[in-house]
Amino acid sequence: MIGVVLTCEHASWPLPPGVDLGVADDVLRGQASWDPGAYAIASALGDGLGVHVHAGAFSRMWVDLNRPHHHPDVIPRVSYGEPVPGNAGLTAAEHAARLAGFHTPYWDAVERDVRGRLQSVGACLHFSSHSFDPSLDPERRQFDLGVLYDPTHPFEAALAEELLFGLRAAGFAVRANQPYGGTGPAVCTELRERLRPARYAGIELETSHAVSTDPAGCARVAAAVLPLLESIRDRA
Repeated sequence: MIGVVLTCEHASWPLPPGVDLGVADDVLRGQASWDPGAYAIASALGDGLGVHVHAGAFSRMWVDLNRPHHHPDVIPRVSYGEPVPGNAGLTAAEHAARLAGFHTPYWDAVERDVRGRLQSVGACLHFSSHSFDPSLDPERRQFDLGVLYDPTHPFEAALAEELLFGLRAAGFAVRANQPYGGTGPAVCTELRERLRPARYAGIELETSHAVSTDPAGCARVAAAVLPLLESIRDRA
């Protein structure tokens, strides 16, 4: 058996109540602020598997939960080309307080869940749901799904290749380690390093907005991913 942990770091676009970062509402609702459709997919998978989904409650402009605490853009001054004026003048104390209040609890909860699966069944697939904007690179982003992983990590690579094969069989145009590499700064890659040599796989699914902005598209992705995760979870 392989335990499954589900996360969605960029699940929401709102800011905490009473917070104004000086960003226009239309920008807050766009790619610079969250990953449209990513949580709809993760939530459907959580329902199907009967597991909790760790999900970011606020915009990545407030705190980017898919960056380690020491990353320079964990509280971004610019996100996808959009300035975030409210983050420009943070003091060191304000920066630390925001991380302590929002970033640390999320990362601790995810790591605790992963370690629990490793302890109870000896292996864990951490599946993280994201989405990408094809208009940012139209020539290269002409596909539906990307599966991000570390090809030098045998346990993880084997599971990623299984997902790639299954999603292609379901009719999706899928790419390995596109539109981003699988070893860049992220919660999956950080845990991969912390937990070596444990049987931990941290795999990110990137769904094109061409698919994820349509509820039917999200449902189709979740319907294709769910039996693959069930097969991984239930194997001896």
